Order: sequence, then C-alpha cells, then structure tokens
Amino acid sequence: MSTPVAGYNIAFKIGGSTLAGRTQDDLTIAARTKESLTKDDQGATQSSINGHDITFRASGLVDVTGGSNILDRDDIVEDVLKTGSSAVLAFTYTTTGGKVLSGNCVITNYSESSNASDDATYTVDLKTTGPVTFAAAQ
Repeated sequence: MSTPVAGYNIAFKIGGSTLAGRTQDDLTIAARTKESLTKDDQGATQSSINGHDITFRASGLVDVTGGSNILDRDDIVEDVLKTGSSAVLAFTYTTTGGKVLSGNCVITNYSESSNASDDATYTVDLKTTGPVTFAAAQ
C-alpha cells in the first residue's frame, strides 16, 4: 500500500531559505530528446535522451515580513533583478523521508497579482542551470 506525502512535507528552498507565504511548489522534469531516422530503422523514428530540462514554480501569498531563513517578497524581487553569475542561485527540493534534488537555478519569471478584495499573490518560475544531483538527505 502506498503512503501519500502531504504537500507541506515538500519544500523548495533557495540558498537554504524557504519562500515566505508559499502555498504551492511545482516541479517539472522534461527529457531533452534527439530524434533520428535512418534507412535501417525502416521508417521507425528512434529517440535518445541527451539531458533534462528541470523547472520549478512556487506560488504564494505576498509577504514582506520575511525572517531568518525565509525569503520575503523584497528578497525575491532582489534576486529576480540580478544578472550574470550573481543571478545563479543554489536550490534544494526535498520531500520528507525522500531524496533531495539540488543544484543551481536562475529565476526566469516573477509575477504578482492583487485586487481590492483578496490577498496579493506571487508566482516565481525557476530553471536549473548546470549539473543537478538527486541523493539521500544528509
């Protein structure tokens, strides 16, 4: 029998800090494939995987209070505005009791949404850069 993992037991962190007000984390791993077709394949396309594109999306309530090991809205926007090598951020993606996905990433998109009757929300998109490891938690 499988044991489901509660959503609050999955944590995306940037530089060891969580994102304030986070309500959802999304992880997407997509294979990068190379297609080939030779006469010997007799019309059947062959595919090989030559890497992976790994992206994250975090959404939550806008929070400006932050704190120790918590990135608030201003911290995130500061990271969004970085360029060059300073825009590369260390990340970890963990599941309680599971392995840890870790490496470096860059923020590719940040958006905020607000209206007169609801709490302000944010969404931040990130993409890995360089090697990524998937290993037991230390």
